[in-house]
Parts: sequence; C-alpha cells; structure tokens
Amino acid sequence: MTVPMVSAAEPAEAKPAVERRPLRELLPTDGLRVLVAGAMLAALVGSLVRFGFDSRGLVGIVFAPTLVLLAAIDARHRVLPNVIVGPAILAVGLILAVTDPGAFLEHLVIAAAAGGFFFAFTAFIPRAFGMGDAKLVFLLGLALGSKVLPALLLGVFAQLPVALYLIAKHGSAARKQTIPFGPFLALGGLVVFFLG
Repeated sequence: MTVPMVSAAEPAEAKPAVERRPLRELLPTDGLRVLVAGAMLAALVGSLVRFGFDSRGLVGIVFAPTLVLLAAIDARHRVLPNVIVGPAILAVGLILAVTDPGAFLEHLVIAAAAGGFFFAFTAFIPRAFGMGDAKLVFLLGLALGSKVLPALLLGVFAQLPVALYLIAKHGSAARKQTIPFGPFLALGGLVVFFLG
C-alpha cells in the first residue's frame, strides 16, 4: 500500500523472478520455520478453542494459519504466492458454502467488492499495491464478510509507524523504498477474526 513517500509493491523487474521461484524456496527456513510453524499451529488451535467446530471455527482452521504463513513469506520475499492464496480462497469458500450457505453469498459479494477495489486500484496505480495484495483482500473479505473493512483499516494503520520510521530515517529517499503490505493485512485479518 502507498503511504506517505513509501510504496509497498516491488519494482516490476524484481517481482517475476520471485514469483517463478518454487514454493519450497519461499517457505521460512531454519529457526524462523519453527517459529512460523508454531504460530500457524497456535492460530489453528486458537480458532477451534475460540469458536469450536461451527462455521467460523472451521473457516479459521484454514484462514488463520494461512495468514500467518503469507505474512512470513511476504515479509521476507515480498510476494503472496498464488499456490497458497488460491487454495485458501477455495477452501474457505467451500467451508462457508457447506456450513453456512446463508452467509456464503453475502461473504462472496463482499469479497468481490473489496478484492475488486484493490484490483482496480492496482491497475490504475501499479506501485500502490501488488496483485497478491488484492487476492489476499479477496480472501479476507470471504472469511470476514462485513468485518473486512475494520481489518483493512487496522492493516493500514499498523503500517503507518513503519512508513513514518522510514521517512524519519531516510527523508525523501524513503519514497523509493518499499514495504510489503501482506503482513499488515494478515495482522488486521487475524485481529478482527479473533476479536471482531
């Protein structure tokens, strides 16, 4: 996301090389792997403890660990792999359609509106967001429904201190630096999912 003097997207020439890398090369390594796996497990268990095996709890066993993994990958490689986002969207959609068909259509419309807005924004201002951010917003909308807006706002506000730090440290040169938006979207999604 573009914040004052800071853009979140990778330069166009750097992005394709990362996207072509096999998923195993994007996954966390060494000690970080254990930390991310532990956080994913905590998110999965937390979802079941908080919501049980109802629709929200079942959505959470896919949604919450996926957000943790995507945040870790995007923070390091600045990419949100389709091979993770796509199946997560499909799984969350199927779980909602089976466990809460009444809410499924509403969530789908909200996801299409939120994701569509980000897709359009990316098309008009390519360095503002990446297409992966738009797909992640679609996933957030599908899982959170009408609560997606607070999640997005929380993500934006969580990113501001980082942007302000870069501006304070680098001055006008910060305009050329980038911040991955995925970790902040994931944070907003997790907070709203568990506390919203």
